Amino acid sequence: MRPGDRRARVILGATCSVDAIGTLQIAVQIARRRGADLYGLLVTDEAILAAASGPRARAVGFFGGQIAPITAERMLDAFRADARRFEQGLLRAAQAASVHAAFRQAQGRLATALDEGAGAGDLLVYGFARPERGADCVVLLSDGTAPAADLLELAAQLAAYPDRPLVVLAPPGGDAALKAALAAHAPAVSHAPVLVPVADMSALLAQLERRRPAAVIAAAPRAALPPVGRLLDAARCPVIFPADPSAAISAQNTAQNTAQNAAPSDRAGS
Repeated sequence: MRPGDRRARVILGATCSVDAIGTLQIAVQIARRRGADLYGLLVTDEAILAAASGPRARAVGFFGGQIAPITAERMLDAFRADARRFEQGLLRAAQAASVHAAFRQAQGRLATALDEGAGAGDLLVYGFARPERGADCVVLLSDGTAPAADLLELAAQLAAYPDRPLVVLAPPGGDAALKAALAAHAPAVSHAPVLVPVADMSALLAQLERRRPAAVIAAAPRAALPPVGRLLDAARCPVIFPADPSAAISAQNTAQNTAQNAAPSDRAGS
């Protein structure tokens, strides 16, 4: 490896330890097969902190009953506890798989924080805990062109164990290119891949909502897909994107501008 080179990374991000630990098995599996390092990122979500800062903020139980008043400081304590659980689980799982791992905590929004720390060749895994037994497929999102070979192979690997169908959601009209790419790079799938045409983003989200995927792999440009948050809400499972260097630069610029705007007195005194 030349000076300045680095290994590719699988970056697992989440806003709570439940989603992070629920996605660890997939993230470790991907890192091991790609020969990549595994990075964990627990994001202290600014929207949650803002909601907890309200004078009437309450914690609500699963069935809707109020549990107790909540404050921003209590939420920060909860995020810190989640970060400790995430880090401990990450390091244990990585050590068992002989994968190099590291962890950090950030504040902001999940999608922006993951983009900010990513580089070319990295893979971003947005954590979401879905019970393993509840999954019935793996979904690949395509724009109708042949997806990158490494993403096709990843989708096939995740579908192959345990044995699940690979469902490909793509705009109508690209069947020939997709079928050729699947035959070349996804031979490990025992079921014939299921090609489902989706005319627009609403149709794509509807397909995700009616299925129970173990993971969603985004092999289409981000501009052709709904925002990450909408994909997570619809699929209710981990969503995997290749890192987008242009998005990383945009996220870094946003973070720098936010930091500068938050500290006007520092600028005045410099």
